[in-house]
Order: sequence, then structure tokens, then C-alpha cells
Amino acid sequence: MKKLLLASALMAAASTASFAMNMDAELPLSIKIEARALVPNADLDNLTEAQALAIANAVHGDQGDAAAQIRSILING
Repeated sequence: MKKLLLASALMAAASTASFAMNMDAELPLSIKIEARALVPNADLDNLTEAQALAIANAVHGDQGDAAAQIRSILING
């Protein structure tokens, strides 16, 4: 069981790191669509790399209110 959890944690860390390396402050279209479904008037252009990664994490995270998280990221930078 511990090996399974460790493998899952390593894969999650690796996928996040590879996503961050390929980000170039531009959200992939699939994430933009999901984010705009949550926050219809969101301006997802000209994001910093940190904002783009945070929005992607909010869309695919399990912390609850992703719409509020996206609004906060866009307002607070």
C-alpha cells in the first residue's frame, strides 16, 4: 500500500513539474474552456506563469470552490 501511495505521489509531482515546464504562461485550450465554464467572464489572456499554473491547479484540484479560486488568482495576480 505504501508503495502505491509513493508511486502516486511521484507521478503527481512529475506531471505537475512537466506541466509547469511547458506552460509559457499560456493555458491549454482545454483548461481555458473549463475555467471559463466556472468563471464565464474570466480574462485568461496575458497571464503570468504563476497565474496560469495556479488556475490549472484550481481547475483540476480537489479543494472545492474552483470558481472563487480563479477569481482570486485573476484579481490578486
